[in-house]
Amino acid sequence: MKQYPVVIIGGGMAGASLALSLANIGIENAVFEAFAPESNAQPGFDDRTVALSAASLNILKRLGLEKDLYSVAAPIKNIHVSDQGHCGFARIDASECGVPALGAVIENWQLGQALNQAISKQSLIDYYAPAKVVDIEQAEQYATLRIELSNATQEVKAGLVVLADGARSPLRQQLHIDAQVNDFRKSAVVCNLTTQLPHQHCAYERFTQDGPLALLPLTKNRMGLVWSKPTKEAQLLVELDEAKFSKQLEEAFGARLGKITKVGSRKSFPLIQLKAESLFRGRCVLIGNAAQSLHPIAGQGFNLGLRDVAALTEILTSVKEVAEDSGQPLAQQLGDYQVLRQYQESRQADREQTLWVTESLARLFSNPWLPLSVSRNMLLKTMDVAPVAKGVFASQAMGFGFNNSRMASHEE
Repeated sequence: MKQYPVVIIGGGMAGASLALSLANIGIENAVFEAFAPESNAQPGFDDRTVALSAASLNILKRLGLEKDLYSVAAPIKNIHVSDQGHCGFARIDASECGVPALGAVIENWQLGQALNQAISKQSLIDYYAPAKVVDIEQAEQYATLRIELSNATQEVKAGLVVLADGARSPLRQQLHIDAQVNDFRKSAVVCNLTTQLPHQHCAYERFTQDGPLALLPLTKNRMGLVWSKPTKEAQLLVELDEAKFSKQLEEAFGARLGKITKVGSRKSFPLIQLKAESLFRGRCVLIGNAAQSLHPIAGQGFNLGLRDVAALTEILTSVKEVAEDSGQPLAQQLGDYQVLRQYQESRQADREQTLWVTESLARLFSNPWLPLSVSRNMLLKTMDVAPVAKGVFASQAMGFGFNNSRMASHEE
């Protein structure tokens, strides 16, 4: 029976990032991914866009992906936040924060391609796809996984099992880890588009009565749209012809970028917020969307998951050093109760803060009650002119709020 120090279930953005991160510190691992890479069916690597915070860019740089992402990621140099029908707005400029960029935007498939190429060059990573983990049995010193491959069923032993299999993780349910789920009863309409005027590397967040609308700068003067609407309305937007869709979008967003000149294929995705009540059970630990799934309003979903990766990597680095000094078996130490408890505690403040901010913004800026509308308009005005408030907002947007990860910092 094949044995690994770490097995990662799910080869999406979080799982692939962790595999690379562990290999970089000398920990052998195996990734079991449900979809074959050539099928382009991995839902995490579709045409959607992801806004990478400055902290996330630092983490990806440490994974060795800086050169791969440089030519395809568009830097975010400004953030503009506004509320439809009100004059208040807030702006953040990278130069005011003393950084070259507040973050960057990349299409999911491009990031997936960079991750998979890096994994293929790593001798410490075994990648199995398509592969489905159907059962996990846990013992005191290891876990045994039963895996269905395309032509056989096999068993694998691991000292630590990482669940990175998404928000609907069946294995999280099998482990009896409960999750708090908040169904917003809305969907996000996503597509890439081109505007009449150049975006000048500005990311826009516009709050409307039905939900937030984000336009994110991409390369070649394209933009990625994430538009939250009640589910039925979202589906209608997907079905509209390009001219009618563009007209509705222009009415909601305004004329800052002129006319919408081209719209790519549109899709909609249901919006939920999910929070696993525990990040580990036995020798199994959760990262990414398996641990928490967020409303896209602040663009923090993958960024939060990548900070899971950084925190777990740093803790396992220390475990590896202790095991090498003491001569103890590494695999057994990686899944130790105290180790995984330390990981859970290290993620608590960042998770709680990010989930609270995300849910609060989603509710605050979708409530049409007049006194609340006036209050949030004043909040935006204050944020735009008050250095302290703007600094807090900028720190959160760049991923440095309650995150104390060394991998995410600017330190070399």
